[in-house]
Amino acid sequence: MVSIFIFSKALAIEFNGKFMQGHFIVGQTETNSKIYIDKKEVKVSKDGFFVFGIDRDRKFDLVVTKILNGKKRKNYKKNL
Repeated sequence: MVSIFIFSKALAIEFNGKFMQGHFIVGQTETNSKIYIDKKEVKVSKDGFFVFGIDRDRKFDLVVTKILNGKKRKNYKKNL
């Protein structure tokens, strides 16, 4: 299991899971956030949880973008 924390109260995000091909990731963030995996928006629950899978044939970096109150933050996960 891998956990990644970004230490900014307004841009906090946490991931649980292995960033590997074929794996399932659970994330948690603020409830009013928008989350994009690459360029696809994923649903954020009323409790701030979101989920996504990593394709088993993925060969390039994963880009997670969070937008909250007009502030945009991109995170890159390399070496999938």
